[in-house]
Amino acid sequence: MKVLLRAVLGIAATLLALGVSVGAMNAANADGPDTNPAVTKAIQSQPWVELGPGDSDYRIASARCYLVQFGYYDDCTPTSAGEGWPADLGPALKKYQASHNLPESGRLDAETWGALRDDGGEIGQGSGRHSQVKGIQYAMKVLQDGSVVADGYYGAATANAVTAFQKRKEIDADGIFGPITFRAAFAEGAEAQRTPGR
Repeated sequence: MKVLLRAVLGIAATLLALGVSVGAMNAANADGPDTNPAVTKAIQSQPWVELGPGDSDYRIASARCYLVQFGYYDDCTPTSAGEGWPADLGPALKKYQASHNLPESGRLDAETWGALRDDGGEIGQGSGRHSQVKGIQYAMKVLQDGSVVADGYYGAATANAVTAFQKRKEIDADGIFGPITFRAAFAEGAEAQRTPGR
């Protein structure tokens, strides 16, 4: 019995050590892991841009691509012509909102932006989330580098645009598009040269 108990404790200790190592590794590769806390606070304090029928904005085109990635919409065409609010976007958003127990407003409201950010996680080079990558690329094309092509492949050009965007927003620049960079790119003040309030 003691031998079995020692074996179980040994395995548990090994698994715990592996979990800590993986957690540390993920933190090291995280979106802006060494961002100044004051910058993070300034970014987090920027209100989400709420959008609905009649609006036109790059955020709509990017959000549509996120919804395609998550299986709630079927049209990811991020172009300046695709920035308007399509009639079928509201019902798709309501389905997404219902699946996340959010108020079914059918709009890109604060709660919905938060859910998209959380579902999006961290995206970097080599990601297979092609529709989501298109949404990121279109935002970077509008906000940072007009030469970025929204082709769904997170290669060096996309990573370079994200890194440059992070640098000007004072985010620890690692080229990974995660929650901090997402908020900097889609909340109010995204178009500003620097992080508002800094």
